[in-house]
Amino acid sequence: MQKQFRLLALTALISGLFSSVAMAATPPAADGTHYFSAQAKGMKAPAWQRSSGDRRVIRNTFGEAEKLLRAQVGDRETFWTFNFGNNTWEQTEASLAAASDNFIVYLEKGNQRCSEIDLGKLISELEQNIYPTTTRYFGQENRPGIDNEDRITILLMDIKDNAAQGKSYTSGYFNRGDCYRPDEIPADSDLKSNQREMLYVDTDPSEVNTPEFYATIAHELQHLIHFHHDADEYDWVDEGCAQINTWFCGYGHPRQISAFQKTPDNSLVAWSPWNQLANYGQTYLWNLYLISRYLKTDAARQQFFNSLVTSRKAGIDGFNAALSQFKTNFSEAFANFYIASYLNQPGLKPATYTYDKLLEDYSLPINGYYTSFPAMIKDSVSIWGADMSKINLAAAGSRIRVDFAGDLTTLDNQFEVILLFADEVEKKVIGRHHITNIKSTTARRTGISRVMLPGHNNGDYDYPAPPVKTQMGHSEVDVPKGADVMYLLVIGKAPADVPDSMLSWSSKSTYRIDIKGIGSHTNVTAAANIAPMTMRSDLLAQYIELSGSGSANSDSDERASYLEAMHKQILNDVNNAFAAGNQDLAEEYLNSIAAYDRPEILGALSRSLLAQKAFNQLQN
Repeated sequence: MQKQFRLLALTALISGLFSSVAMAATPPAADGTHYFSAQAKGMKAPAWQRSSGDRRVIRNTFGEAEKLLRAQVGDRETFWTFNFGNNTWEQTEASLAAASDNFIVYLEKGNQRCSEIDLGKLISELEQNIYPTTTRYFGQENRPGIDNEDRITILLMDIKDNAAQGKSYTSGYFNRGDCYRPDEIPADSDLKSNQREMLYVDTDPSEVNTPEFYATIAHELQHLIHFHHDADEYDWVDEGCAQINTWFCGYGHPRQISAFQKTPDNSLVAWSPWNQLANYGQTYLWNLYLISRYLKTDAARQQFFNSLVTSRKAGIDGFNAALSQFKTNFSEAFANFYIASYLNQPGLKPATYTYDKLLEDYSLPINGYYTSFPAMIKDSVSIWGADMSKINLAAAGSRIRVDFAGDLTTLDNQFEVILLFADEVEKKVIGRHHITNIKSTTARRTGISRVMLPGHNNGDYDYPAPPVKTQMGHSEVDVPKGADVMYLLVIGKAPADVPDSMLSWSSKSTYRIDIKGIGSHTNVTAAANIAPMTMRSDLLAQYIELSGSGSANSDSDERASYLEAMHKQILNDVNNAFAAGNQDLAEEYLNSIAAYDRPEILGALSRSLLAQKAFNQLQN
């Protein structure tokens, strides 16, 4: 369920803030290739591949017969295949059903869905579209391969997975272990080898003879080619290239882009095993944005992706090298990518902040909408992810001040904060401002505590926060004439010397932003009238009721979302009161919590209020 809250009155919060997106009947598809990449970490490229064609290096264990060269339609073969449902290897019998200049196609024995496959259409799509398109943008595979065969083997089968349980299913995979002789695979590695350049494509619940079915083949073919050129590339780069290849082949946008909308601050570079569908959607959109902004011609696209795949530089370094010809770098392109992903709409100016006509009806949900001044935003962001909030400038006056503080809790993470001023009526971004003085200014101390909401699996456990450093900075900026809203983008970043591989286990970093008007037409009295000067007893009562209602029910996610929205509303009221000179509102809430007969269930709110008091004192 896609949820989006707006920090408005409590009645608005309860009356329909959250919207849902209908789930497709078929579970979402995922690629299984990353499993085999993880199993092969640390392995050198196959010996025959490193030999640069030296015929003294034995490619395979087939012997001199080279049986693949004599393979005929109808021949039967038994292959090692992987069962993703129970993480075991199985042997699958299949028969050779079709052959062409570049492919040998096998069908799983006893698979009724295979009888529905239009082999003529498949071979035509492979030879006339998928193969020439993929090799044009990403280069060629090993030729001949480990099997001394120029053709690539495709096995069409029912890949065993968890699709029957309604979970995501494995639509296909490339097993890099197939490119090694069995005696090259370490004993402690969970890899098997069929000693072929080989792709595995699912037939159930995958719909055969469809663009999505062909897109899976295009995706896996890119993996095979990428492995030949750069076996050590990071998953997020390899998967991103495989995703965008389906667009090059004409199969449209993948369904996984909707998963990215549910977790918009997902890390681009940390290929997390817990959020893979969002990973696929995000890496696809990253490359689609680069195409829309920098790679305007087909020649530029070929040059860019061929350079990226063949580069000895991996991850962010590889993108920096490939982007240098456009007088930009990964960090700058990344910021614009996220701005475009949040603001994308037809007709928005400048077009830099859109996907142009490549993707018009798509955008990420804004984190929150703030309608009063002063305002306080408290959240957390992934490294190489980004949050965006929207602030109504009606009460801002001619000049505003933005204070930022973020905890350095993960790998000496860094932050970038960008302010975008826009005229919503004209659909135009008319000003962009960076907070440039963000730096570590405090000694190690208790950080801006993470909000732990009742109803989440971790409960309301009160653990000691680790000592951290805090990056702080501020900026005072004139509100451009005509601007009626400000978008505030917070990017989590990693230092340049931290390899991408270290980011997959990194946690989110907490930050806080305080915004207030300091120019003409701004007065404390108006702010005080906007922010309640007394405690909202009804708001606290509903927060208490939801907090104590337990979490073992079907609507626990929605209840937790309401709790989070009310939690932020209370903190926003208290922060506004602080800005208006009222020091008592926080104490009112804290005293009411202490007087409650079960104060322990309100620990998260209490800790947040105490942290806000301490932070207010730190600022002053």
